Amino acid sequence: MEQDTVGNGAPQRQIAAAGGLLWRNGERGLVEVIAVWRPKVGNWSLPKGKLDPGEHPLTAACREVEEETGIPVIPQMKLCRASYVLPNPAGDVLKYVDYWSMRTEKPDAAFTADEEIGERRWITLAEAREALTRPRDQQVLKAFGALPAVTATVILVAPAEVEQGWDGPDVTRPLSARGQDQAVRVAALASLYQPDRAFSATGRASVQTVEPIAQAVRCRLGGDSAFDTEAHERNPERSSARIRELAGGGGTAIVCAEPEVVSDTVAILADEDGVETADVSTRSGEAWVLSLSGQKLVGVERL
Repeated sequence: MEQDTVGNGAPQRQIAAAGGLLWRNGERGLVEVIAVWRPKVGNWSLPKGKLDPGEHPLTAACREVEEETGIPVIPQMKLCRASYVLPNPAGDVLKYVDYWSMRTEKPDAAFTADEEIGERRWITLAEAREALTRPRDQQVLKAFGALPAVTATVILVAPAEVEQGWDGPDVTRPLSARGQDQAVRVAALASLYQPDRAFSATGRASVQTVEPIAQAVRCRLGGDSAFDTEAHERNPERSSARIRELAGGGGTAIVCAEPEVVSDTVAILADEDGVETADVSTRSGEAWVLSLSGQKLVGVERL
């Protein structure tokens, strides 16, 4: 995706792209990452590509990695944003690429070479540091290498916008039309993580927010009062303890909790584990991706 910005009084083109560091545990007991060979430029690199108009960077990252490697991916956590300037006679172009770490359940999926990607190869991290010579790839490798292995992902969602003109009990208040649209949007992104478990606070709006995700990935949706406001007020640390419990099982879980529970839970986990989070405020229908190694939080990202 390209756009024009104004800096120092002159317009500057920007190109937004996204990609991934796809890894696996190799046969030699070493972590391996996928590298692709680009015949046109004659180098090995990490898979990446430009965003389509209106496309979310995470969606683009997953799409591009699968298109360039043939391997279906499951995102884990955002690693970094690499940016660089492309010289151009009509004016320099700023390009930035958002990268996520990714895993796969099909590392040997079929691959077909084309003019853009001539070959794919699983290589160790040490080999990647030698073969991937572009600074942006080195930046991604460094970010990945500095982290412990991500063993679990918890997607923590706040209920989408609710219907204001509702005369019944608040616990039965449904989503508004806009809230239903928000739930669909969150489902499209959360489904990329392929959650295998789904939980919801007991309010109707919470259930309706997470239902589309559970249906999309065909996992069972269960209720959990630990994420209700009332339970949270009695014991503010109960919800964060429950998140750690879910992470202990590995894989990916999605949880819809009341808005104040979401914000407090992110803050408590981040504070306990030393992860920086400048702002934990959470709007209706907004979600957080919590990346954990064992039961320890290692990354936080707004979805």
